[in-house]
Amino acid sequence: MTELMTTISAALEKRGFHVRHAADKAEAAAIVLSMISENEAIGIGGSVTIRELNIVDSLLEKGHAVHWHWLDVEPKADIFPGAAKADVYLCSANAVTRDGQLVNIDGTGNRVAAMIHGPKQVIAVVGANKLVDGGYPQALARIKTDACPPNARRLGMQTPCALQGRCDQANCPGGFCNVIAIQEHPTGKRPYTVVLVDEALGY
Repeated sequence: MTELMTTISAALEKRGFHVRHAADKAEAAAIVLSMISENEAIGIGGSVTIRELNIVDSLLEKGHAVHWHWLDVEPKADIFPGAAKADVYLCSANAVTRDGQLVNIDGTGNRVAAMIHGPKQVIAVVGANKLVDGGYPQALARIKTDACPPNARRLGMQTPCALQGRCDQANCPGGFCNVIAIQEHPTGKRPYTVVLVDEALGY
C-alpha cells in the first residue's frame, strides 16, 4: 500500500468503517464474494467498479437475487426498492479523502440513499485512483474532473462535462450532480466495509 492508502485505511477504521485491502481486482472480487452468504439478496449501485470485478454472473449462478438496473432480469419499477432492501449492497465511492470521508455525487439519489440507509450490509470497493490527498474540495474536484466526464460520455449525455471535459454547473441541463453525499461514519449500526484496491478501478 502507498502512504496515502495506509493513512486513509487508518482514518476509515477510526471512523468506524471496516477496511480490507486487495492488491488487484481479482483479489477484491474474491474478498467481496467471501463476504456474501448463501441466499442473500444483492443490491448494486450504478458502478463501473463493481462491473469490472466480474462477479455478477457468479452471483446469479449461485442463485442470489441481484437488483441492479444494469441488468434486465426484473421489472424496472422493482429494481431500486429491491436494492434498497437487499441484504448486501455493492458499490464504490467517487472519492475518499485523506481523513476518511466517502464523497459521492449521484444523479437520481438511489445509490447514495442505499449506501446510507436500507441494506443490512454495505461493501464499497474503491480503487487507488479514487483516493485524494486532501479534503472535500479535492474530492469534489476529482469527481468533477475524472468521474463525471467519462460517465456522461458513456451514457451519451449532452452535458458540458461530456462535451467539453469540464463541469459547467450553471449551464448543465441535468446530469450526475443532483445529489452530493459525504459519509463521515457508517449509519444504522450495520457492517460497512471499504475494500481498498492497489490498482485503478472505475471512474
